[in-house]
Amino acid sequence: MTQNVSARSAYHGDDIVIWADGFWARWGEVSSGCFAHRSDDYEIVRLEDESRLRELGLAEDLDLALSERAASSS
Repeated sequence: MTQNVSARSAYHGDDIVIWADGFWARWGEVSSGCFAHRSDDYEIVRLEDESRLRELGLAEDLDLALSERAASSS
């Protein structure tokens, strides 16, 4: 999924970029060119979209389980 420049600026540096092979990085790293060697065919998921991040299997990597437990104990 190639996105135009104006759409790219709408993302926060901590939003998650995930490629089809499951490799992921933060948008700030991708937008600064750290992953220029990788395809531009990726999905950007806002960090607040915990349900999508769980669907992608990133909950443990991003410690989303901890935030869920904290919210349910309040």
